[in-house]
Amino acid sequence: MIEGERPSDGAEPRASAAQAVASACAAAVLAAEAALADAAPGARRREAIRSARRALKSVRALGAALRATIPTHDRDRLGALDAVLEFAGQANQLLGPLRDRDALGRTIQRLADRFVDSETRRVTRTVLHATLVLAQGGRRDHEQFAETAIERARRALRSAHAALASATGGAHEFAGAARLLARTHRAMREDLVAALAESDLARLHECRKRASFLALALAPAIAAEGAPREVRRLASRARRLAAAIGEDRDLALLDVEMRIARARLEGSPLVAAIDDAIRLARLEAAARMEDRARAFLRLGGRRIERALRAIG
Repeated sequence: MIEGERPSDGAEPRASAAQAVASACAAAVLAAEAALADAAPGARRREAIRSARRALKSVRALGAALRATIPTHDRDRLGALDAVLEFAGQANQLLGPLRDRDALGRTIQRLADRFVDSETRRVTRTVLHATLVLAQGGRRDHEQFAETAIERARRALRSAHAALASATGGAHEFAGAARLLARTHRAMREDLVAALAESDLARLHECRKRASFLALALAPAIAAEGAPREVRRLASRARRLAAAIGEDRDLALLDVEMRIARARLEGSPLVAAIDDAIRLARLEAAARMEDRARAFLRLGGRRIERALRAIG
């Protein structure tokens, strides 16, 4: 093609869109590796795990979208990408318990901040952190478990990095990824309506995973110049919905862990006050989640599908 000419058949833009997904997936693997390379104990470790988990979620979402761009007859690249997804899933699973502990700690801080009196805030944090230690202390030596989990996650990421090099060569067509995103969007809309109607926490959790997938898989598309407005809205509302459902889940986890404090401090006014704070926080989180779910559902399904096809 002569320099300066625009492609006339649309094939080159499709290849570019798919390549953007491949590049973003490779960058996410590198980001996860970099985050875990300096996971020293303490606050730096907590931040490293949060960063690695965020990057791993991107790897899994982008990897699934990338897989859909590969022709079915290209078994070598499909197999390599399946290996990437498997290794990334292993790393994510290894870091999951560490993330849950950190998330509960941040939820405790937010809950304590609801109390006006500084002494009550301090005692609330102490009781809830002690509850967390008692709940999890008997399950594993946290420090040894953390070091082992991080090292195994780093090995899995090195394997994912090696496999990805074999999965990203050759031509890609974005149309397959667009179909995958459209199917996910349709399925999520149906499940979200049902989950809200039935207050089904399990289905809401599945919706959270799908919303996170949509937001992360669309990141390269919305970073490109001229991305359709509906696609930007879809990514934004999916991201906000996933965060809201996640907040509700973290509060539910803390509520479950409180059972030990309730058993040991039965009748304590402080425990009753903490329970009241948790109930109020969960009501507020549920209201935010429902608002964001309604905003997500207001996006027209057909308009979204047309916009997704236009990405390529």
